[in-house]
Amino acid sequence: MKKPPLFSSIPNFDPKQAPILPKDARFKALPADVVTEAFLALTLAHSLPAGQTADAHIPNNPALKPSAVLIPIMQRESGLTILLTMRSTKLRKHSGQIALPGGKIDAEDENAIATALREAEEEIGLPVANCLVIGALPRHETGTGFEITPIVALVNPDYTPALSEDEVSEIFEVPLMHILSPDNHNHHELTWTNDDGTHTRDWYGIPSIDLDGKERHIWGVTARVLRHFYEHLHGEPT
Repeated sequence: MKKPPLFSSIPNFDPKQAPILPKDARFKALPADVVTEAFLALTLAHSLPAGQTADAHIPNNPALKPSAVLIPIMQRESGLTILLTMRSTKLRKHSGQIALPGGKIDAEDENAIATALREAEEEIGLPVANCLVIGALPRHETGTGFEITPIVALVNPDYTPALSEDEVSEIFEVPLMHILSPDNHNHHELTWTNDDGTHTRDWYGIPSIDLDGKERHIWGVTARVLRHFYEHLHGEPT
């Protein structure tokens, strides 16, 4: 089956302005007093083997490149947050987009956890010692040729960020409860026609405001991974 063209090929494409599908009534907000470090660790404990397997280098889909990302949950006194990056415009894929730290699984990496932690240290200077890995989500395929294993970690925020300028232009944090509220998950769908015919694509968007009060629009692969994270905590298979 031929893949639809990339969003970047659509004239005047704006992910925020695409039509939004009705909310799925099955999904409810998780109570804020329930979402603690202990709850996250307990809920995700059974998923850890998915990130510890030695066959992480072998993708389920041989056409895709195996990779891993870190979902860093920052343990701030004011409340839990998720750290996100803004990808450098120098990058060939997903340049200038909001992302989670991560990258391709190298042959030297023991498993997906090792990749996610290594990439976070290389991209933003996050020490491995500051991270307590508590879970792994099922692999996720992207339209740009990757098969991603998301790794979840509780993070001690007491470190000095050091950004790899070739990969990351900035980092920011969004409250975890905002990310975990399905009311903030906009499921977009767009149909368009070009020389190859008519195409339909869907994706999630999470309009957000970071800790500094700046508006951020999380969408695409990153938003879908975070939506899957919410669904996993909600008890739904991902």
